[in-house]
Amino acid sequence: MSLFNKAMGRAKRDYWRWKYHRVARQILGTRPLEPGVLPFTLLSMVHQRDVSSYLVAVKSFAHFLNPAKIVVVCDPSIDHADRAVLKRHLPHVELREAHEFVHPDIPRGGTWERLFAIAHYVEDSYVVQLDADTLTVRPVPEVLDAVRNGTGFVLGEMPDTPIRSLQATRENALPWLAPWAHVQAIAETEMVNVGLPQDARYIRGCSGFTGFPRSSTMRDTMTDYSRRMGAKLGDNWKRWGTEQVTSNYLVSNMPGVQPLPFPKYGTPDCATADTAFYHFIGSMRFINNKYEAASRHAIRLINSAPA
Repeated sequence: MSLFNKAMGRAKRDYWRWKYHRVARQILGTRPLEPGVLPFTLLSMVHQRDVSSYLVAVKSFAHFLNPAKIVVVCDPSIDHADRAVLKRHLPHVELREAHEFVHPDIPRGGTWERLFAIAHYVEDSYVVQLDADTLTVRPVPEVLDAVRNGTGFVLGEMPDTPIRSLQATRENALPWLAPWAHVQAIAETEMVNVGLPQDARYIRGCSGFTGFPRSSTMRDTMTDYSRRMGAKLGDNWKRWGTEQVTSNYLVSNMPGVQPLPFPKYGTPDCATADTAFYHFIGSMRFINNKYEAASRHAIRLINSAPA
């Protein structure tokens, strides 16, 4: 790609980012969220650059399913002003520090602290993990059913995303192996070789929106899995993406887990008129006006709620 094309691509991203943030900041003019009564914890890890985005994400989700508890694991970038904004809009939020959720057997950074926080809260409550780059624009009854039934869910990447054995997971990932392979493919080919239970399963989902049933063993399972994978992959296990692999493994082996229907829940490139939940992953965030338009729609929904 020529320097000119790179510059043009960067300029377009900056333009769409500017338009998006102009809309997202409108969330600061909405009413504070009232505490909900649904029996689950909504947990997110938030960076300073994503405070407004997170408020759109959490308020749009709570417009349809308002949880009894909201937890934010604060990235170290979150300062006193950010905390004041979060508390003003979510008066009942529980703010925790990322450094509270570390362990010698798991990597640090890359949202690992978020997953370890989930392992803490899931001892007493169903936990829904919600990324800041998500939007909920229609009812999500599948999520409510999972919470009520105590079953796990995961955001899939295709219709009928399969839950595979570890051997089938390896066979599925082998074609992606190359010297430059993403660590997710590397991990998926090797997890069958680290001594995990023979009946263990795995789903190739996205950790950005996941439902974890109550569990007294998730913490131990998580640290054991990380120890085994770290011993096998070495420094590769510290790369970005290993938290998602671990999240997928953990939820796959919880009761009744199911992938959410796709593309009712999915990325904007696959959206239809029936899409209820969007995940604007990085490569799809600022390439057009879709994130801006969906956020504008979500904020209208939030403002339409009765006082």
